Amino acid sequence: MLHLRPASACCKRFVAPERIVKNSTVSQEGRKLANSVGFRDGSASVHTGCTMMLTELRSLLDHVAAGATAGDYTKSIMDENILGKPTRAARQETARRLQALYGLDPHYPLFRLLRRFWAANPESRPMLAFLVAAARDSLLRETTLLVQEIPLGQLVSPGEIAKSLEEKYPQRFSTTTRLSTARNLASSWSQAGYLKGRAKKSRTRPQIPPGVVAFALLIGYLCGLRGSLLLDCIGTRLLDCTMNTVMDLAMEASQQGWLRFKASGSVIEISFPGLLTVAGEKAAYESN
Repeated sequence: MLHLRPASACCKRFVAPERIVKNSTVSQEGRKLANSVGFRDGSASVHTGCTMMLTELRSLLDHVAAGATAGDYTKSIMDENILGKPTRAARQETARRLQALYGLDPHYPLFRLLRRFWAANPESRPMLAFLVAAARDSLLRETTLLVQEIPLGQLVSPGEIAKSLEEKYPQRFSTTTRLSTARNLASSWSQAGYLKGRAKKSRTRPQIPPGVVAFALLIGYLCGLRGSLLLDCIGTRLLDCTMNTVMDLAMEASQQGWLRFKASGSVIEISFPGLLTVAGEKAAYESN
C-alpha cells in the first residue's frame, strides 16, 4: 500500500536551500528572485484539476517557435486554438493551467532552458516537462519525493494515493477533490515514467538520459547551489536514481557539451557555459 509519510517526517529530506520549497527562513527577496527565474511556491496546485498536460505541451511547443514571446503562446491557444478546445472558456482554462505548470514565457530562464533542452533531447521530453512542472507545483514536487519510496513493481491505486493525501494534508481537500487529485497525480507520474499501466498502475523507474541530469543540475544551479551541493538538489532528487548514477550521467552530459563537470578528490565543479544569460547568472547567484 502507498504510504506518504507525514510532512514532519520528510522535512529533513525536503530542506529548502533551493528556495523553491516553502520555508520560513527564506527571505521575501529570495522568493522574488526564485520567482523571477521561473519557480513557484505556495500550496495552490494545478493537479486538483488536471495532470501535467504533457500531450498539450508537446503540441504547443511543436507549433510555437522557440524564439516566440509569451503572447505568442497565448495567441496560439486562444486565437488559433491549436489544442482543439471546444469553447473559448476551455481554451482560457487550458492556457491558465499550462502557464501555471510551465511559465510559457522566455523571460523565465527555467522555461527558456526547457525549450533549449526540448529541441535537442526528444527522448528526454517527458522528464524535462516533469522537472519544470514539479518546480512550479508544490503538491507534485512533494508527493513525488515520497512516492519514490514505493518498491518497484508494487501496485498503486488512486484510492491509496487519496488516502495518503488525507494523511499528509488533513482537511485540505474535499473527498471528491482528493480522489480526482490522486488520479491526476498518478497520471502525471505515469507520463513521466514513475508508474506504468492503465487500469492498474505499478511503480517503475523513469528513463534518465544524460540531458535530463544536466537539466536537473541546472535547476539546482538556478536555485543558487554550486559544486557538490548540486548533486543532491531538488532537481536530482526527483530523478529517482543514486548519486553515483547522477555523477556518471553528469560526466556523460559534460562530454555531450551540456555542462562542464570537473572532479578532483572531494572538490566538484559544475558550470553551464553558454546556457545562461548574464541576467540569469546574476539571478542564480543572488538566490544563493
